[in-house]
Amino acid sequence: MSPSRPAWRIARQVATWVAVSSIAGLAIGLAVSFFQTDGVEPPTLVISVLFGNVVGLTAMVGSVWLFPRLRGRSGVLRFPLLVMTLVSGAVLGSLAVLGAYPLFVFRELRLAIVVIAVNGVLALVVGGVVLGYEEMRLRLQDSLREVEEVRLVEARLREEAARAELAALQARINPHFFFNTLNTITAMLEEDVRKAEELLETFASLFRYAFDVADAAPVPLGDEIAFTRNYLRIERARFGDRLQVAWHVDPRSLPVRVPGLILQPLLENAVGHGLAPRARGGRIDVSTAVDGPALRIDVADDGVGLSDSGERLIRDGHGLGNIARRLEACYGDRAALALSPAPSGSGARARLTLPTEPAQPAGPAATDPPVAGESAA
Repeated sequence: MSPSRPAWRIARQVATWVAVSSIAGLAIGLAVSFFQTDGVEPPTLVISVLFGNVVGLTAMVGSVWLFPRLRGRSGVLRFPLLVMTLVSGAVLGSLAVLGAYPLFVFRELRLAIVVIAVNGVLALVVGGVVLGYEEMRLRLQDSLREVEEVRLVEARLREEAARAELAALQARINPHFFFNTLNTITAMLEEDVRKAEELLETFASLFRYAFDVADAAPVPLGDEIAFTRNYLRIERARFGDRLQVAWHVDPRSLPVRVPGLILQPLLENAVGHGLAPRARGGRIDVSTAVDGPALRIDVADDGVGLSDSGERLIRDGHGLGNIARRLEACYGDRAALALSPAPSGSGARARLTLPTEPAQPAGPAATDPPVAGESAA
């Protein structure tokens, strides 16, 4: 019994030992009485039951209670102490029983000595069996604890590796995005310096947000939408009326937490590969919806369409491939990115499917109104 074991468990274990020992002692008493000519004598049965409890409880105290407390000690000290405990407990208990029935001693002194010796041997045998069982049980507990500790260490290492992988993937997105943004602002400096300054302020806010989510922690989708709208302000400075964006945002989706910078690359892909090749530009529709345990984000454009299968474009692309790897690192097979022709028949649609998770309500930034030239539903 371990020191921290509840009292009711100790009481239950003692009661079990008493019951088993009493049954064993009663069986021995009946067997002895069967060979006696006088038949079954109640005192014989009572003494047998008491002797059974002497042996049983001595084995329990020595093997179940004392042994676990001596496991850390040297075997040279531990096992002799256990033997002394078992033998002395059996002898003292037997003497106590015989003291309660002195006529038994006076009538058969030689038999009483034999009984004491037999009880001592039985205590050693029973105690040895129980000791072996307890040793195997405690070793199994130690093994299970070691396995659990190893499992926890492996889980922690996997988590740290996943975080490192996410940080590396996100670090690959940021320079790519900022390089394109700086190119846009540089081009604007030649046309309108004041507007370029405004774009630089917007760019600074984008930069702050990117640093805030650099630790790969999930952020509310509302923050991602606000960040993406700021990004589109810069893109509209380059494309003007050639870029139209419509938002269809499910309010229930705003507090759902998603990986940082997961939405902006989809818009960047739609602008750069879907609309930029067309002289007249086009329109992008962004929609979000919560469907039970899943969050769905669609980014559809009416641009030039797909040049290859969606799976290959995701696998070979920089931004989309990066998103797919981040989703796998964060969610395994519970999230997906799919690229397909747009439902309208022209252009392409990127669909993110993520599991919803408990999240804090989105901040004020999530409720920013659409930028000029955008429509919201």
